[in-house]
Amino acid sequence: MAGRSKHAALRRRKKNRKGLSIGTVVSLLVCLLCFSATFFLWKAALAGPKLNREAGEEEDFRPVVGNPPYRIAVDAGHGGSDPGAQGIVTESEMTAQTAQDLLAWLEADSNYIPLISRESYDVTAKPSERAAAIHAQNPDLMLSIHGNSAPEGSTASGFECYPSVPGRTWHKESYYFARQLAEKMQQAGAKLRGHGGIRYIYYQGETKQLVESNHTEVREERSFTLLEDVDCPAVLAEQCFVTSEEDVAQFGSETGCKKTARAYYEAICAYFDTEPLPEAFETRHNG
Repeated sequence: MAGRSKHAALRRRKKNRKGLSIGTVVSLLVCLLCFSATFFLWKAALAGPKLNREAGEEEDFRPVVGNPPYRIAVDAGHGGSDPGAQGIVTESEMTAQTAQDLLAWLEADSNYIPLISRESYDVTAKPSERAAAIHAQNPDLMLSIHGNSAPEGSTASGFECYPSVPGRTWHKESYYFARQLAEKMQQAGAKLRGHGGIRYIYYQGETKQLVESNHTEVREERSFTLLEDVDCPAVLAEQCFVTSEEDVAQFGSETGCKKTARAYYEAICAYFDTEPLPEAFETRHNG
């Protein structure tokens, strides 16, 4: 009798060990599945919308600017024998007027040292020559001023600007400056084109491609020469369409150029975190 009880107990222990082994295997499998699911979710999160994550990082970026005075290069697009786009106003005349008005603000503000890309706007100078002249002056920031145009009958209007493209040394700083420009122009009443008024441009020979600023992949093609060949944060601004009556009235006329120059000046101050001179200063200064 005792022998049968002993054998029965032994069988129960074996059965329990077997059950324990099966339970352990099942638990391990469940843990493995949970780990695998967690791992793949983590990988998916890392590989998630790369463009949006990088754009978010750029939104949080703040440049390291050092101490004033800051050297600001101002470039007026076209000029001399190259009038640029033709419309209600000529692009070269508009860019020269805006540049002069912006330089006046910078000259009046002791935080800044204004720099120019050529001695006279009546002189024809290629973008490569202007870029070389800017580079030689060791600027802290560069703004190239341009005007947009559209075919006859088009209602295109608004402001857009082009920072140094992703992958370049000064891309993040340039993008930050572009954001300040777009914000100040919007406050001045401009309609922002594209993705918040900021786009990238790439050239393959004579063919150009516009890309919205939320596309942050690094590409081999060159952008504007004025952005590529100056060793500093740089933005090219298309302040308005010279073919749009409404745009020119707001931002391309004599008073429009002054308003735009003020917006550009305030954007520069925002970039370097300095207090802009009051607008009333211009009246007193000119008077």
